[in-house]
Amino acid sequence: MSSTNSVLVISNDAQLRDRLAAPLEWSYPNVDVETAAGFEGIIEQLAAGDPDCVVSDLATVESAPAILQAARERHPELTLLVVSEYRTERGDGAAIMEVVEYLDGIGDPGSDDAFAGWVANSVVRTPGGGDAAPPGGNRPEDVVRDVKRALVDAESPMDIEAAVCEQLTLGGRYAFSFIGEYDRGEGQVVPWVSAGIDDWPVSTTFPVGTGGVVDRALRTREVQVVQDVDDHEISVPWRRAASDRGCRSALVAPLYVEDELYGILGVYSKDPDGFSDMEVSGVEEISRTVSYALDTMAIRGRIDQQERILKRYERLVETVGDGMYALDSDGHFMTVNNGLMEMTGYSREGLLGEHISIILEDDAIDEGRQLVREMYERNQMTAETKEVQVRPKSGDPYPGEVQIALLPYDDEFRGTVGVVRDITERKRREQELERQNERLEAFASIVSHDLRNPLGVSQGYLDLAREESDEAVAEYLGHVKDGLDRMEDIIGDVLALARQGQTVTETEPIELVGLAREAWSNVETESATLEVEGDLRFAADRSRLLRSFENLFRNAVEHGSTSSRTESDDAIEHGGRDVTVTVGPLAVGHASGFEFAGDDSPARTGFYVADDGPGMPAEIREHAFDSEFTTSDEGLGIGLWVVREVASAHGWTVDVVENEDGGARFEFEDVDGA
Repeated sequence: MSSTNSVLVISNDAQLRDRLAAPLEWSYPNVDVETAAGFEGIIEQLAAGDPDCVVSDLATVESAPAILQAARERHPELTLLVVSEYRTERGDGAAIMEVVEYLDGIGDPGSDDAFAGWVANSVVRTPGGGDAAPPGGNRPEDVVRDVKRALVDAESPMDIEAAVCEQLTLGGRYAFSFIGEYDRGEGQVVPWVSAGIDDWPVSTTFPVGTGGVVDRALRTREVQVVQDVDDHEISVPWRRAASDRGCRSALVAPLYVEDELYGILGVYSKDPDGFSDMEVSGVEEISRTVSYALDTMAIRGRIDQQERILKRYERLVETVGDGMYALDSDGHFMTVNNGLMEMTGYSREGLLGEHISIILEDDAIDEGRQLVREMYERNQMTAETKEVQVRPKSGDPYPGEVQIALLPYDDEFRGTVGVVRDITERKRREQELERQNERLEAFASIVSHDLRNPLGVSQGYLDLAREESDEAVAEYLGHVKDGLDRMEDIIGDVLALARQGQTVTETEPIELVGLAREAWSNVETESATLEVEGDLRFAADRSRLLRSFENLFRNAVEHGSTSSRTESDDAIEHGGRDVTVTVGPLAVGHASGFEFAGDDSPARTGFYVADDGPGMPAEIREHAFDSEFTTSDEGLGIGLWVVREVASAHGWTVDVVENEDGGARFEFEDVDGA
């Protein structure tokens, strides 16, 4: 019992009142005893506190029957005991009766039913007559009962062990009791809780495997009884301490459930006759009860730990950025996290119970179903990764990656779990990497072929120059100069491609007129003409765009001038003309260089570079920006590719169309103003 338990003794006889209270005060120091006389006394005591039990004598109850009835009405759960003294020829005695109910009178129909019900309940609770022994009795069955009662309120292993040791030594039942916990890692038993003799040297530990009583109890899983501590064949825990303190016998019982070993229960007795068979049986039953209580507590602790782990995982799943889900065997959502809701735009209620096809395309569903079937047939529990197109509630589908794993199963497929990740940025990087690889391949082609050709030609002419006259030398050196100039152009294009293929991060205000004229001055234009029709101010990387314009001008002069084309001899004879290059802003509402009445094409922002040369046939325009495409025997094929790369790096689009006056027209759109 705890220190909060209290007993109220009520009697009109002062001497009897003291005789009833004395044994409680002496035998049970943890019980607070209060006394009072008569009806008024019990009312005052009940008003002042809340006793756990009321004890009275039959004479007091008979003189004032309302005393206990009033107590029961105020406190329905209060235990009421009545002591009745009697005298017989064989001697005097006292009977203790517990008041369970107050009835109107035997013979009244309502009272008869209530009386019969109480008797029936009593028979069911304690078949065979019950156990009337008071707490603290020394019979083996009393000890077992009291231990079991004490374990009811235990909330931890420490509570269990303390309750058992206290009950075993309560009222001098046994001299000393302890519980030692088994430390599997250290290979020893550590005394943890004890009760009884105060100066017992409990700090000792007992190694396992030494062959003593403790070791035998753990190894055999059987109770070990030592009827003579001083003269026993194997080591007994605290042999000398027990003998010095008058203990004659000891008992050690293992605490275990199946393969789980918790420790031992030890009990010491001063009884000269040692432990009886009934006592051994009682302690053995107590050890089993304690073992199951500890096992239940351990299981509860593991469950609590698993619940805490589960909650941590739930928080992790809910806070992770990727989408997570669980599907049943038919592909319907059973669980979704916040990440999946954000990725798809659906609420939790909008997804739960729906088929996964609500967010994935049909092709992905079919391929996923086949993949899951193969994983199930292979009994594969590791995850597989698959790329899909995620279809949100609103907006365009986007690339995603799904990691799929099977839910644990026995004989029947239970479903899958998956993690969905948005890989839009990764796809963008992959595309950028592909473009970089294209540029690297172009570099290899340039170094291996295009750059070597003019270099070889130049070296050949130098060799001839060493052997010829001065006039021939001048001609040969002119060819060398042409080859070197061509190499310079190639190197310029390669550098532009290498430096300008990345996204533009720093821009400056650009004026179209100034940029066009500067680029024109950097190109050998022969007798070609530049015309600028209007100005435009926009933001761009000046050096990259300047290189783009130079490539466009050079392309127009080389392919557009009639005086520079080998197939134009007839044109020269009949009065050929030089090309005119025109630069200007795109007109608002202008579509591909032509205006139509009622044209509802969206307005475009940007500029164009056009020439009035022979233009490009459709089959050439289709491949004009490919790195490997060229119509010239000496052409590199990357000049216009550089133009496209520079436009793309700025976030613009570029296209080549037929000019309204003939010739080629390059249009740059989606150009941001400065």
